[in-house]
Amino acid sequence: MRCRCRTGRRDGHEVDRVAPRLRKYPAIGVVWHEDVLIILSHTQEARFEMANVLVGHRAVAARQLAVGSAVAIPVQAGDLVQIVDLWGKQVASVVAIVGPGEHLSTPVTATMNASIVLKTGDKLYSQRCTPLFELVEDTVGRHDLLTSPLPIEADTQSTVKAKVSTRDSLEAAAAEAGLEAADCTDTVNFFKHVVIKQKGEVEVRDAFSERNDTVILSVLADCTVLVANAYSEKKPGLAAAQPASGSPGQVLVRVYR
Repeated sequence: MRCRCRTGRRDGHEVDRVAPRLRKYPAIGVVWHEDVLIILSHTQEARFEMANVLVGHRAVAARQLAVGSAVAIPVQAGDLVQIVDLWGKQVASVVAIVGPGEHLSTPVTATMNASIVLKTGDKLYSQRCTPLFELVEDTVGRHDLLTSPLPIEADTQSTVKAKVSTRDSLEAAAAEAGLEAADCTDTVNFFKHVVIKQKGEVEVRDAFSERNDTVILSVLADCTVLVANAYSEKKPGLAAAQPASGSPGQVLVRVYR
């Protein structure tokens, strides 16, 4: 969630800044005043004014995803989709299918928003320019519209036998939901940290998301949303070797109505 924060040190100096994470302030006291949360620490006082878009809504679907798993959930206009990184450093790859021949499009989304960086208030569009979602809450502010998970056969470099692919996970979830012909190539990769280098090369780095970071999407059109807890990548689109059994990493998906 977005937080407007004013911190006041005991020497009287004040600093305004954006502070999306409460846990940055070791609290010794918490006080609510109207819609403002005041957190007291040994060195500073932090005020957070929060918008909670989930108030008044109830959860109608929830799924916790291990690394490499995916889920397909039908949603209606007016619903809210919450994606939570339960562990930190996870990536949630999202696809949306409206109907035959129409799906979420990252090129159209970037073009319509005139930016490759998603920010609160931006809309996500289909390739027909239909607005599908609006990003209404975001505690990270860094996501990826540039890369797409590649199929297993595209990995010609790895020598491991058990190759894996986030796209395969999404396609399996789509098929299970009766969407066998779904196009899962256009993914919005929430929490994914992609860097464009000086000569145009694309590099994947560790995500900025920390434990319990979240995004919330307001649904603008009926569709089926597919979410995968993406495999880590050795190169853009290519999954690293399958994680060892018991490796941490969970993503929570909830739908509110």
